[in-house]
Amino acid sequence: MGILVETTPRVAKILVGTRRLVPVERLMLARLLLDSVLSGKPDDEADWEGLSLAAFQRDWDNVEDAVYDNWRELYGVPAQGAVLQA
Repeated sequence: MGILVETTPRVAKILVGTRRLVPVERLMLARLLLDSVLSGKPDDEADWEGLSLAAFQRDWDNVEDAVYDNWRELYGVPAQGAVLQA
């Protein structure tokens, strides 16, 4: 690992500890860190998403629209992966 990166003392200490890990452990750690960054959402974004989902559910989950809950059957559309009968 010949790449020099300027880090905080805390990160530098962690990097020293990772040198003792075997390659598989390093890959596992890298994946966990990457997943935590990619899947983590800021609180504001998560709050807005929750509000929008609740509003959407209230708007669409009603008696008038219940007839469309079985839209595949209503319009004769086979389930995904199903084979059409001739």
